[in-house]
Amino acid sequence: MNANSNFWSGLKINVAIYREPAMQIERPRTRVEEKQEHLANMVRMIAQSQYHALFVISQGGTGKSRTITNVLRDEGQDVVTYNSHTTPLALYRLLWENSKSEKIVYIDDCDELYNKSGPALGLLRSALFGQPNRLVTYNSSTLPPDLPARFETTSRFIFCANKVPKKCPIFDAVVSRCLVYRMDLTNPEIIEQFRVMSENGYPGCPPEAAEEIVDFIEQHGDEKQLSMRLLTPAIRIYKFCTENNTDWRPVVLAQMQNLGRPVSATKRLNNHEQQERLLAEAQAKFPDSVSEQQRYFCDKTKKSRATFYRAINRMKKGA
Repeated sequence: MNANSNFWSGLKINVAIYREPAMQIERPRTRVEEKQEHLANMVRMIAQSQYHALFVISQGGTGKSRTITNVLRDEGQDVVTYNSHTTPLALYRLLWENSKSEKIVYIDDCDELYNKSGPALGLLRSALFGQPNRLVTYNSSTLPPDLPARFETTSRFIFCANKVPKKCPIFDAVVSRCLVYRMDLTNPEIIEQFRVMSENGYPGCPPEAAEEIVDFIEQHGDEKQLSMRLLTPAIRIYKFCTENNTDWRPVVLAQMQNLGRPVSATKRLNNHEQQERLLAEAQAKFPDSVSEQQRYFCDKTKKSRATFYRAINRMKKGA
């Protein structure tokens, strides 16, 4: 095995996942970690049979799937995972086969399952609520002979979705029968997590280079919805390009072109305007100390020293 393959196999860049409530952390938690811990607590409720269903909604790349699977593993909970495309009949079979199981049914990346025109929503609605029992029925002449026309279920469920239908009363009825956690991350929260993840560098990527990569992502991500999945390929691109004496920046920038726009992009102030406003505040508070200005600016923006000095340069050019 050559040096490159050793690097790829050994490189692990994951969001921090909290596996035990009593875990001690020597630094303050990032906002991403706080949100993941909120999610972890809700997953523990399902694993410990304190509730029967959890529905998690967020854009891709927030670490929700990893958080869920790690917590369930640490709780010693067996899981039946179902993902990708499914039909109503296949869903009915899944519900029947696990109707009395102690395993948690984990349905991930099945966004089409919640389509407002799909009869699957009716099955889920029945499987999630009932008085006194949760009774699921399937009335069709196409029902295979090995499946009953009705059954009761005591299953527990966790659902994950990136997109859900809007203005759909049947879907709303499904969600109303679950604990719900919406885990959307802002770009500043993702950049903050990137800085924590990369502060010690990686094999072939020293800390100062990792910081430069995060600065580059932050600088060019104003009009993009960043993803937690972006840092791993960016580090790998840096490693490959530096070994081949080529510039990594255009390649990382090309990778970022695949990102969508943030939902709130048209509603929030431009990042540069926010930074310049906070820089002016810092200069007014500490007119005789650049180091105090930098500390104030970085504390308020959760950004790096490099961002502080870029803001100063922009202000000088605009003067």
